[in-house]
This record gives sequence, structure tokens and C-alpha cells, in this order.
Amino acid sequence: MSPAPPPETDLIARMQRYSAAGYSRARMLAQLVSDGVSPLLLAPHFPDFPTAAFQKVQLPGPRGITPRALVPKAPATLAASTARLVPSAVSAASVVAPVEEGISFHYVPLIQCSFPHADPATLTSFTRKNGWLELTLGTTRPETGLPYGVPARLLTIYCASEAVRTRSPEIYLGRSVHEFLRILDVPITRGDRGSLRVYANQLLRLIHCTLSIDENIRDDSGRTGLHIRQALFAEEARLWWDEAQGIGQGSSLQLSSVLFHSILERAAPLATHAIKQLRKSPMDLDVYAWLVHRLFHLSRPSNVSWQQLSEQFGHAYAELRQFKRFFLDSLQRVRAVYPAANLTVTESGLLLLPSRPHLARRLTAKR
Repeated sequence: MSPAPPPETDLIARMQRYSAAGYSRARMLAQLVSDGVSPLLLAPHFPDFPTAAFQKVQLPGPRGITPRALVPKAPATLAASTARLVPSAVSAASVVAPVEEGISFHYVPLIQCSFPHADPATLTSFTRKNGWLELTLGTTRPETGLPYGVPARLLTIYCASEAVRTRSPEIYLGRSVHEFLRILDVPITRGDRGSLRVYANQLLRLIHCTLSIDENIRDDSGRTGLHIRQALFAEEARLWWDEAQGIGQGSSLQLSSVLFHSILERAAPLATHAIKQLRKSPMDLDVYAWLVHRLFHLSRPSNVSWQQLSEQFGHAYAELRQFKRFFLDSLQRVRAVYPAANLTVTESGLLLLPSRPHLARRLTAKR
């Protein structure tokens, strides 16, 4: 085994890689701090940044997210109040642990109305409705297709987790995607049907994906309306291919501004170990994310009918009884990783009951 490169050599190599990915200097510094590089090693390379920029930052206050590092706004303004950096409506994402410590994040509208389970083939749009929310996925490249299945979900979770952790729309791919797949026990295989090719294809589908979210709203006076949010998944991407097999080092994408800010407002925390155990089935991932998010906010018993569940999760089942059988199989696997989920299966559907939070209280900021 060859010896590890000296710290200075390794740092320069990292800086070159991040520069190739198009990172700004502020974004590069934030990523290096997040990587755990010593401030003493970083300081000579970033002399124009204040001391505070080299520290891992924790955001105080209710409902704030504490990523491992925040992107410095600018050298002269880093001392601005951290209160302005705290999103005002972060769903269940008041969690103070990064992805590496066992917490991942998912975008709430994609929990409520998920991607297709199977390949939608030549379809150029896909619509799901859940209560007051309707999500339509589209594509800017019909020949590329819509994202679907487990890879689309894991890649989206990765992007949302990185956005929350770094507080930046720039998502570094390259080696990081491979490492994330290894964390989730996704075998790294090559060839036409290998995981690298599959995930590269799904990444292209995501980059060309559009999201249209129509949500019924109501104000305090009882007046109703419609909130429409439309976004590209990514505004820009730079992808390198290593031996035509997968995503190479230096690859990156930039989430669209609308999607990035919406993720910060509506990100839900999930346990990485649970995703790891459920990553073989898109239904399992969808049911798990939905239960965690729904039970987190549940204050009183709630009935969900089989028809409602089928409309949300039953993407390709011709008969309700067929969906019910597959859903119950999935629910059994989900409850194995989320035993605190308090619910009862009834003839008419599910009875959801207030439950203990899935994530430990010590990882959750006071609301």
C-alpha cells in the first residue's frame, strides 16, 4: 500500500479538484472546512478570509439547521447575524447532524408525491396528487427520459443532504457520489448495466428534469388560493466521464435557485441507516420517508384510506387488492427499521397515531 500524500500535497490536489468543478473560493473554503482540513493548513491559501470562516459553525435558535460548515457570504460580511441564515419554515429539518453522522435529508414535495417506481418509457410528464399538493415532473430532453426508481431517489436525497449540509446550491459529485453509494451499500459495478452507468443515466435524467408543484393554500381568514412553484432541478452541470463508465472526479451540478431555497425551507430528516436497509425498493423508500415525515407532525389520530394510499404510492397497480398486498409487504420492512412508528392496519386503510420521533432527541434542535 502506497503511503498517504503529505497534507499540503493532498490539500492542493483537493483545491485543484474543486476548482475544476467550478467552485468559488468561498464555496471551496466551506467544502474544505467541511472535509475536516486543519485551519492552520488552510489559512495560507485563503489569507483574505476572516478567522471565523475556518471554523465549523453551529446555528443557534429554534428550528435552525446546523451543517458542518456554512459557505462564507464574503470575507467582509461573515460576521453578519446568523439569525438571518436560519430558514424560517424548515419542515422537520431541525437536525444538527450531517449526512456522515447518520442523518440524510429529502425534499418534502418528493416525499408527498414521489418519482415513478419503474421506467416511464416515452412519457415526457408524470403527475401525482396527494391531498392539497399536485406534483408534475417533466423533462427538457424527451430523448433522455424522466428519472425513476431507487437511483433517482438516492441521488435526490444526496443532493438535498448536501444542500442542507453546505448551505450551497453547488453539489460536488465525482468521488463523493461513489462514497455516498458505498455508505448505502450500493455495489459499484461497471459495464452497460453496471451501477455507475445506471446512476450516470439517472443523474442526466435529474439534471434535465423540471418540477411543477401546485399546492392549495389557505390563510388565517379562511381565504383559499393556489401556490404554484416551478423549477428546473439543475441550472448548470459539469460532468466528466471516467473511462466512459460513470461520473468522474471534478463533476458538479448547481441546483436551480428555486429548488435550492425550497429544499432549505422544506427538507425532512431521515436516518441514513434506514435508507441503507431499504434502498433495494422504491416503494420501501417512499413509505419510510412518508411515515417519518407524517408522524413527525401528527398530533392526533389520522385515518388514511387504501384508495388514498394507492393514489400516492400505487404507481403501477391495476387493482387495489394487488397494491394493498405489495404495500403491506413494504410496510413490514419499513417498520423493522422504524419500530417506533405507531399505526394500525385496518380494513379501510391505516390508522396513524402520534409517535415518538424517529430521530434521537439529541439530534433535533428545540422547536
